[in-house]
Amino acid sequence: MPWKKGKIRFDDGSTYSAELLINSDGEVWNARVFKNDATKQGNDGIIEEIDVEKFAHSLNKSVEDVYPYTYEIEE
Repeated sequence: MPWKKGKIRFDDGSTYSAELLINSDGEVWNARVFKNDATKQGNDGIIEEIDVEKFAHSLNKSVEDVYPYTYEIEE
């Protein structure tokens, strides 16, 4: 399964560049979210999702502002 570039839109309306790992059924298995339009693995702009609260806090948002989220794949 390759990582696909796209965007994640959180419930509060904020949008971030992302890479999404999608299985053959179209289900998202994992996501990498980037701050400041960083798009390369290893860049300081990557936010790692460790747990829901920590992830939301790394964006200076509450869990309710972040989840649920929608996504869009760049073809």
